[in-house]
Amino acid sequence: MHSPLLTALFPRLVVTVAAVLVAACGPSPEELARQEAIKRLEQAAKEMEAAGKKAEAAAAKGDVGAAMGEAMKVLGGLAGAAGGGTYQPVDFRKLKEALPPELGGFEKGESSGEKNNAFGIAVSQAKQSFRTADGSKRVRLEITDPGSLTGAFALANVWLNVEIDKETDAGYERTTTVGGRRTHEKWNKQDRRGELQVVVGNRFMVEVHGVGVDMAELKALLGRVDVQRLEALKGEGRVAP
Repeated sequence: MHSPLLTALFPRLVVTVAAVLVAACGPSPEELARQEAIKRLEQAAKEMEAAGKKAEAAAAKGDVGAAMGEAMKVLGGLAGAAGGGTYQPVDFRKLKEALPPELGGFEKGESSGEKNNAFGIAVSQAKQSFRTADGSKRVRLEITDPGSLTGAFALANVWLNVEIDKETDAGYERTTTVGGRRTHEKWNKQDRRGELQVVVGNRFMVEVHGVGVDMAELKALLGRVDVQRLEALKGEGRVAP
């Protein structure tokens, strides 16, 4: 069955894996400890490439289900390659409790949560949106628990430790530090649209998206997420390897 949540999550994981493999090419101070993990990731990358070709062929025939199936099978294998066991996702209702119930100067908008299980991969997500009375400012906060993909998703920490610093006439993209955590931020100054992403507890992806706000406001909003609550949940649902 097609899952919108998993479809949205898949590109993030592909980018994460690609960045991890690039970072792994350089010398490591813990080479002996990481050697086997790097080999598993390299093998997973080869399998992903092969599955990508199968998915492309299936998509060309209009078989979206088969294309997604190939992609998800590889991600499932990648989770195993990353090690550390797998997890059942935290109930999205618990994730919602870590989101701010109200924001000064904003009206509360749509609140949603969902859990999806497709192709043997289970994830959960909670969202909360806010907007000003005149609609000039809109923000959305999200928490995603990759569940059975936690082992692979935790590698985003490596991605966040890769230095990114790009600027164009339209805006910028960079890695920075907010509240002691490495954070990925993007900003489009033409329409004052931005986003922040940070991994909490090597498991949860916390995101803040905003329109009509500046980056300082987005960083303040990120600080409103109850990361301590998420840290306390990071081991929940673990299935031993």
